[in-house]
Amino acid sequence: MNSKKIKIASFIVCISLFATALTACGSKDDAASAKASSTEATQTNGNTSNTVAATVDPQTGTDSMIATSGNLKTSLEGKDEAKVKELTKKIESDWLSFENDVKTKLPDQYVNVEKYLNTLIAGGKQAKLEFDVLTTLNDSLLPALKTLSDTLKSGKGTVNKDSLEASADIQAATKEYAKYVQGQGDELVSGLESLLKEIQGSDLKKSQDQYVKSRLPYERIEPIIELFAELDGTMDARVDDFTSPDDENFTGYHRLEHLLFVKKETKGAVKFAERLLADGKKMREEIAAMKIDPTLFVTGVGELMEEAQSSKITGEEERWSQATLPVVRANVEGAEKIFELLRSELKKKDVSLEEKIDKNLKAVLKQIDEFSPNGVFTPYDKLSQTQQTDLKNKLEALAVPLVKLPGTLGQ
Repeated sequence: MNSKKIKIASFIVCISLFATALTACGSKDDAASAKASSTEATQTNGNTSNTVAATVDPQTGTDSMIATSGNLKTSLEGKDEAKVKELTKKIESDWLSFENDVKTKLPDQYVNVEKYLNTLIAGGKQAKLEFDVLTTLNDSLLPALKTLSDTLKSGKGTVNKDSLEASADIQAATKEYAKYVQGQGDELVSGLESLLKEIQGSDLKKSQDQYVKSRLPYERIEPIIELFAELDGTMDARVDDFTSPDDENFTGYHRLEHLLFVKKETKGAVKFAERLLADGKKMREEIAAMKIDPTLFVTGVGELMEEAQSSKITGEEERWSQATLPVVRANVEGAEKIFELLRSELKKKDVSLEEKIDKNLKAVLKQIDEFSPNGVFTPYDKLSQTQQTDLKNKLEALAVPLVKLPGTLGQ
């Protein structure tokens, strides 16, 4: 990036595609450990999986973030590197103390904040700070935080948990979704079994293809997967959280991704594939033992769309396999499943919203399919910036109405 114009152009593509240079929109391990501290361990005795109440009142936390964002603006203008890093860390800490409340009660606001916040936090952790890009991100985050603050003060627009649980049709849809999640858990394990088999057979091309296929069930049910923060971190951590790609503690999908697509070897991948399969079986057991409640089910669309439109779209997660398109599609498919199960109920509440979601959903899937002729995805780095921007715009156009679904149904 040689100029502010180029940096800002990249930012517009993905809230920024410059995040590939930043290496990650927030590290997976950092997120897992932080969320583990603010999220109750998922129950495996048949009880509903719940999150602990926020350690900070959302209104207080949001207002604190607004104040910190103002201080950050001053520090960015003064190019005070140490202070910028301190303040971005504080913003992250503040958000983690109450984000689960926002995620379940105001999923549209959650997505609006996260799409700027994740990249700002990642940028604040870099050795060399991009002050002008961070300024743009912070300037975009502040209005999102003010909107959240105003919404919290008004007490309007929140998802009504009691209303969702009182609906027999939504309860029935929740049970169907639980079956879907368990089915994806089974598909996850079978996919990892196939991956291990191909790696043991030393067929690099088949191993690479199966790696991509094995990612998809994981991504379709990511809101559920992420409830098991420690296991999720082990299975899906990025290299950014370790000393190097060869760090023995670096395991999971992305260790295999590096071995298969960068080192192009299968021999050294066997033990990591075995470990990933064992962890996948543990994940399936956890999923099978939990009970999904209507709120968790309905609000899952917000997290899936946040993943797709502000994290996956950067290409950072599949930086070596370049399999961003199928992974994004899997996130969208997960959101589509939730939408389809709730479509009839949404029609009763807001026909125009149902029609808009349907139209924009088809547009996203069509765009991804056009980039995947005959079912073969185009490597993400082979897409032009215009093509990436077009997909980003379509994902945002889908996210805007889709994250309104929980609030509409919970009226």
